[in-house]
Amino acid sequence: MKYKNFKPLVHNFTHSFVGGCNYLDGKFIFEDLFELAGKRKGRKVIIQWLPHTEQQDPELSDRVKDSIDFYLDWLPEMASNLGVEVEKLTDYRTEVYVTLLRSICVKAIAHDDRGNEYSYIIRN
Repeated sequence: MKYKNFKPLVHNFTHSFVGGCNYLDGKFIFEDLFELAGKRKGRKVIIQWLPHTEQQDPELSDRVKDSIDFYLDWLPEMASNLGVEVEKLTDYRTEVYVTLLRSICVKAIAHDDRGNEYSYIIRN
């Protein structure tokens, strides 16, 4: 198992989720996330990947929730392709929020079973 490959897993998985290829029902998923973050004026929109919980943010649209389910099914496969075991991540989340300068920030944060943190700003 290559712990160093958690870096591309966390970064690339989040980038894919908020990227231009995640399109469902005539709209990009990031549009819903960015719109909700804008309404919250600095309060974070959090998507909890691991540990998985059925209780996601109640303000997420049904489209975003459907996309989360699809991506959760894909996460173990992506981890396996990178030579890592997703079970070795103790937690993993994506945060979307508006900064003080009124730009949208997407951040991926995860921790492994050795206590290492993987934290990345995702740029579109």
